[in-house]
Amino acid sequence: MSSENNNDRSWFGSIHVRMTLVILGFVSLIASVTSTSIFGLRAMDSKMRFIEQVGLVETHFFGELADKLSELRLMEMSVNHAENETERAESLELLAQRRASVGQLTRQIDAIMPGRSDAALLDRFRAAWTRYAELHDGQFSAMNDRRPESGVRSRIHRAYAEAEEALDRLIDDSQHRINGEVVASNDLSREIMTMMVVAAALATGAALLLYRGARKDIFAPLGEITEALTALAQGRADVALPERKARDEISDLASAFRVFRANLAELEQAHRVAKIARRAAETMAQADPLTNLPNRRALAAKLRRYFEAGEQAPSCALLIVDLDRFKPVNDLLGHMVGDLVLCAVAKRLQEAAARAGLVARLGGDEFAVVIRLADGADARPAQDLARRIREALRAPILVADHRIEIDASIGIALSKDAADPTTLLSCADIAMYRGKKNQHDPVCLFEREMEGELRRRVGLEKALRRALQAGEIMPHYQPIIDLATRRLTGFEILARWRDPEIGPVSPEIFIPLAEQQGLILELSTAMLAQACRDAAHWPRDVNLSMNVSPVQLRDRRFPEVLLESLRTHGFPPQRLEIEITETALIGDVDEVRDILVRLRSAGIKVSLDDFGMGYSSLNHLRQFRIDKVKIDKSFTKTVFEDPESALIVRSVIHLARGLRLAVVAEGIEDERTAEMMGLMGCDLGQGYRFGKAVGGDEAAALARPGGAREVAA
Repeated sequence: MSSENNNDRSWFGSIHVRMTLVILGFVSLIASVTSTSIFGLRAMDSKMRFIEQVGLVETHFFGELADKLSELRLMEMSVNHAENETERAESLELLAQRRASVGQLTRQIDAIMPGRSDAALLDRFRAAWTRYAELHDGQFSAMNDRRPESGVRSRIHRAYAEAEEALDRLIDDSQHRINGEVVASNDLSREIMTMMVVAAALATGAALLLYRGARKDIFAPLGEITEALTALAQGRADVALPERKARDEISDLASAFRVFRANLAELEQAHRVAKIARRAAETMAQADPLTNLPNRRALAAKLRRYFEAGEQAPSCALLIVDLDRFKPVNDLLGHMVGDLVLCAVAKRLQEAAARAGLVARLGGDEFAVVIRLADGADARPAQDLARRIREALRAPILVADHRIEIDASIGIALSKDAADPTTLLSCADIAMYRGKKNQHDPVCLFEREMEGELRRRVGLEKALRRALQAGEIMPHYQPIIDLATRRLTGFEILARWRDPEIGPVSPEIFIPLAEQQGLILELSTAMLAQACRDAAHWPRDVNLSMNVSPVQLRDRRFPEVLLESLRTHGFPPQRLEIEITETALIGDVDEVRDILVRLRSAGIKVSLDDFGMGYSSLNHLRQFRIDKVKIDKSFTKTVFEDPESALIVRSVIHLARGLRLAVVAEGIEDERTAEMMGLMGCDLGQGYRFGKAVGGDEAAALARPGGAREVAA
């Protein structure tokens, strides 16, 4: 916009040009006045120097010469009138001194006043002085006892008068010259003063005109722009500037202001949108996407505020609610029905709590309720609420023509039992697992006698962190066999932990613990890194398969960490397969899809573990572009005894064939089952029939040519 204005306006329309011309005019005026003043002052200085160095010197010299000449004449008269010889002798001596002084002064005339224009006056004085000196010297130099004759005295007097007259003429001439220089200096001074007054008047007039123009064209518009910017800074978006006819820098600035105001309006709109989006993101970050209940993060924040308040905080109780008999709902009816059941459970929990506390979903089929307790109250209100919750959840749930009955195990912990939110959650969790063991009353209150179990859990958490740092958790490898050729195609990576003090720890214990402690990404990265090192020298057609937890599929760091580990160890992504469960696909589907797309684009294959026949499973096959499905071992083990299991296996294989997916059968423990799976069309098999999970050295032996045949034998 500025360039357009520059093209529209003439060169004189620019404030910069006009100011430059005005400044140049001022500079020219000042330079002229200054130069003229300097020349005038130099002329005045020259005249003053003449007055000081020439005129005053001449005046003083001629005055002194006149005085000496007068004294000489007086001494002559004193000699003539001396009454005795002594007085006469003294007068003659003084006369000689006066004569010498006058003679010395007359000789200095040419040295003091060289090159005078009035040489005739000087010559006249010299001639008169010479006659007077000759008469004087002739009369008095050899005078002893006689007085000058009257005729001689008359000539001496005339000569003296001529010399005195010539000297007076010189003095008058010098005084006249001095007066002339003074008058000329005064005239020059008046001219300089007049010129400076005129210049000052011109400068003042020009300054007033400049100020008037600047006030109109610069100060006033800048003031308007400043007021507009101030109003804009105070939040007024309707502020406007008047249009200007002039095309100059102020117009450009006004145009820039309008652009800035428009951009600011757009920025404010974007800020409002971002603020709304941030609030929505914060709400989503602390809300469960399925039930819209607060999630684990929101629960942790709530508990943290309780404990940060210290002694001023009211007592509270935490209830952990874990659903019983919910897994068969997902397995038999599909995750769509399971999701509807979870939403119904969330609604019943809120109704049972009656807004007396916070209801949150921790994940899966686990919920939590936090209620405040009155001062001095015991656990009875929390126990009463737990029983109301259990009674509400045991009522049948009708979903899609299905009558579903579930139960719940509830653990209760009071805030006085813990020093921080993590410990409180652990206490309630331990109480909940204790309740699961009691079939008659699955509502359990945490008691001090359970502290041993809590300490064991805390100790296990510390041991898990230590084991990760020390590399005690190692990958083991379970063979995966091609059922048609009975050749080894790859291994599934399974984590195994043997603690030096605790002994072997089941993956069913430390894997969930690692997820709860936020260590699952570190654990899986360590397993993959060691597996890549172990498989570095295996045949290139032997692949690796690794389980990925739901927590990892919601961690945006996971794809980059996984791919970086493969790059570091030089393991091709095409030789890696990740196994996910349908549980991992519940919730934020878009986020999970983005992560899987990134992994698949790198060449990693995706396998769906524990595959069932629900509608949710079919949707997942279509939506997430699964490469392989794994039939759950519960169906494989009962394929001969349970006709429904055999039907499910055949249906899964038929469906996979239609979708061009590979099929893996888990839990193959004997040759009979292996042959049956092969006849049904299953591609791959895995189970004790082909080998348990083994360490890296044994896996290397199996991977060597000929090793797989021994496994299949």
